[in-house]
Amino acid sequence: MALAIGSVISIVTFWTRYSDRLTAARARADEAIKVADEAKKDAAAANVKADALSAKLYQIEIWARDEFVRKASFETVVARVERGFVDLKTEISSRLDKMSDKIDHMGPRQ
Repeated sequence: MALAIGSVISIVTFWTRYSDRLTAARARADEAIKVADEAKKDAAAANVKADALSAKLYQIEIWARDEFVRKASFETVVARVERGFVDLKTEISSRLDKMSDKIDHMGPRQ
């Protein structure tokens, strides 16, 4: 009888400890699932932010490309115009000098 009672106590103790371990493992698993779900939500939010930053970076790259192309083109045109004005000034000066020489050679009219 003592052996039977001891066996029952052993079995009850075993199942109680086993049940406690299962309950603790289940609680840890549930906690891990909650943490994983939160991590998924955080990852999704980070992904949305990364997509927004990527789109903004693309817009900045396009803007910079367009602005620098425009600026370079503008500077090229300005340089051409400046050279044109220098050439025009030189041509006008030479014509005025020729006109002045002709006037000087004609002498005073009487």
